[in-house]
Amino acid sequence: MAGRTKKIIHFLLLTTIGGIFAFAGVKKALNPGEFASDISHYNILPWTACVLLSLFLPWLEIVCATALFSKKYRIAALLLISGMTLVFLVALISTLIRGLNISCGCFGSGDRGHAGLAIIRDSAILMAAGACWWLDDKGNETQSADRIPSSKKQ
Repeated sequence: MAGRTKKIIHFLLLTTIGGIFAFAGVKKALNPGEFASDISHYNILPWTACVLLSLFLPWLEIVCATALFSKKYRIAALLLISGMTLVFLVALISTLIRGLNISCGCFGSGDRGHAGLAIIRDSAILMAAGACWWLDDKGNETQSADRIPSSKKQ
């Protein structure tokens, strides 16, 4: 893939993922009580855990969204975003298996989308995060022998 095209695709994917997570995080951070209620509707966690997650997860999403644009923290942010998305996918699939018809809570309590659509959306986010990791320049920098520290004293 041409260098310029690769950079444009990489930037667009990072911007899309970052925008989704920043928007979702802000919406949930503004109303943690509703988010705790949304989490509890999954019938997976006790209420105390739902409250703690509702206070922590939105800020993690916002921090990760911001960190995507820092070369130093990008891979860590992509790993955290992928992990959160994967856990959420498992929770969504479990609601379908158990026949629950709930709001996913992704973008606040007003989000009343179908779980199947949320699964498709989150699968796309996972693929985009993987593509960002693959397109990132982290693996394209070869280390020369003179940059590798030597254990021998001279």
